[in-house]
Amino acid sequence: MSDNTTRIGEPEVKRNAQGQISELRVHFGPHHFFQLRRENGRVKVAIGATHHGIEADASDVPSEFEQLINELQRQHPDRRF
Repeated sequence: MSDNTTRIGEPEVKRNAQGQISELRVHFGPHHFFQLRRENGRVKVAIGATHHGIEADASDVPSEFEQLINELQRQHPDRRF
């Protein structure tokens, strides 16, 4: 029996017809996930637990994803790196 609290699952990779990565998903811990995917020419990032979480566009500088990171850093300065 494996210990799900320390699990980092194998990456799940989907590719388009040209062989480029179109989606990457990793499950970790007891029920968390991280996902990157291309959608309509943009890069989307999703993080969550089971069936809920947040998603943001990460295609630009600055991006929606960067804004979320900045908000989290302001709310949790002891967790910054």
